[in-house]
Amino acid sequence: MFKIGIVIHDFKLGGSERIAIRLANYWHSQGHKVIVFCGSRTGEMRELLSPNVQIVCAVPAIARRRGSPREVGIAARSFFSKCNVDFCYIPGNYHWPVTYEMSRMAKLFRPILVTQISSLIYKPGRSYFSQAAFNMRMKLLIKKSDIIVALDGSTARECDLILNRRDTKVIPLPALSAQVTRPVSPPTNYKALAVGRLTEQKGFDTLIKAFRLVVDRLPNAHLNICGEGELRSYLENMIRELDLMQNITLLGYRDEVWDLLEESSIFVLSSRREGYGAVLLEALAAGRFIVTTNCTPAISDIFSQNGHLGEVVKVDNVLEISKAIIKNLSTVPDICNEVEPILRKYRIDYGAGLYLNFVKEYKRERSLSKTQLVPEVTS
Repeated sequence: MFKIGIVIHDFKLGGSERIAIRLANYWHSQGHKVIVFCGSRTGEMRELLSPNVQIVCAVPAIARRRGSPREVGIAARSFFSKCNVDFCYIPGNYHWPVTYEMSRMAKLFRPILVTQISSLIYKPGRSYFSQAAFNMRMKLLIKKSDIIVALDGSTARECDLILNRRDTKVIPLPALSAQVTRPVSPPTNYKALAVGRLTEQKGFDTLIKAFRLVVDRLPNAHLNICGEGELRSYLENMIRELDLMQNITLLGYRDEVWDLLEESSIFVLSSRREGYGAVLLEALAAGRFIVTTNCTPAISDIFSQNGHLGEVVKVDNVLEISKAIIKNLSTVPDICNEVEPILRKYRIDYGAGLYLNFVKEYKRERSLSKTQLVPEVTS
């Protein structure tokens, strides 16, 4: 059994934080001791963490602001110097400063550091100088991590090149429950569902414009958008201006969206860029055909060999998005019997097990290395 530390800033809505909570719950359910260290207990996802998982909060609490992830890292370093764990999991790019601070711990107390890369290293539209600065920051913050985990092979190779390593691991995003739920066939009700924070990144403005064209062809079509964020007022105004109040509903934040997926004909992802797009996996697990922009490495992993599961369109292309939605709301492909073999590697038991296996492998290699350094004693 391992004693495991997990560091997150807080419990605010975010993909990396959700996966960290999911891992904490699963590892605890398997008998491991798990300690979640946080800068603050605030956030919508606090209730998702099992009440049996220990939480330790920084004192005083650390609110999100410029430079605060490093403050959380300093506080975590102090705590784990006194409360030893076998390894510490640091989720996602936002938390990389935690890795940097914890790598400065005295070797006697330092746990094995496991750092995740949660989003694209080379983002579309980033300038040459901005990319160079990103690469330098990445080297500074996570080069001393003992184990680095990417969500896909291309990101792992990019990481190895930047950090001059050859050992970045690949663990598919453990976004799905270990329990397989049999999906139900989609209804033919002209309903589409989209999920995500109401931010520029998610491209909901483009989706709303595209849906105006959809409604021109399919007047009964309806789009539910599940999520909350700073662009809510802007999107509400756009819906009114395009006379789509009867066709688009902003549902706000939901902890679970399975029921919404079941009552929808298709799922739409309109993002301009994504890390891995966990919501794609959830939609596929519910047996829903996907209309998605080419915004995430998950596209090549999932759809390159399984094009019948979804239709991929260009980012920010209103006409392409509308045509794909019209086509698939009209035909409603049923993919329920085809998804599980593809989704197996994205289930929490598979991914959580890989993390533990990589830690065991690292401990074994380190132990062998130490043994080889001990000089032979002769009489």
